[in-house]
Amino acid sequence: MYLGLTGGIASGKNTVADMFSQLGAYTIDADEISREVMKPGHKAFDGVVDFFGNEILGEDGFIDRAKLKKIVFSDSSMRKRLEEIVHPEILAYEKKKVGRIKGNDDKAIIITHAALIIEKQTYGRFDGIIVVYAERNQQLKRLMARDNITVEYAEKIVSSQMSINEKIKYANFIVNNSKSLADTHRDVRRIFDVLNIYQYCMKQLKKQKTQLNID
Repeated sequence: MYLGLTGGIASGKNTVADMFSQLGAYTIDADEISREVMKPGHKAFDGVVDFFGNEILGEDGFIDRAKLKKIVFSDSSMRKRLEEIVHPEILAYEKKKVGRIKGNDDKAIIITHAALIIEKQTYGRFDGIIVVYAERNQQLKRLMARDNITVEYAEKIVSSQMSINEKIKYANFIVNNSKSLADTHRDVRRIFDVLNIYQYCMKQLKKQKTQLNID
């Protein structure tokens, strides 16, 4: 079973993904993949540098993500172009990882956590969507603390994204990460149990169909 996990920036996607991982799910971090495909020697690296220029490179020759972030969050057309360059490479890399996991474990519950699953309309590749919800004021506080930025800059970043209420419309499951970690974990546990029950029922149904065909 393959699911997508998404939510607004600083909503706690990584925290929730870690909880699923601790329960036994295989988790794939799209941001980690993004970092990998944007390293020198990859197609996405060449495309980003060709478009944005050498000014976005650090002294080590790698893309300075902080510099790039300031550019794309100040100009939606720049952000769109960055996504057009990088997103196909992320999807291709992710597909290979999923294939390897399924090849080694046919009972796997695989969860990819990424910010733009709904915006890029790539949710069709998943069996279901999990949306992590957090109150806007919590998003802002977490973002300011995480990136050491002003409230004005945090507001600009959050406002540039699809609203959480819009994302929830696409959700099969919702994890409320606005309360305590214990409350969040209860939501995650409940969803993981449902996924396991569903997977078991589907396998039993498939077994029954196979037996009927044999008979």
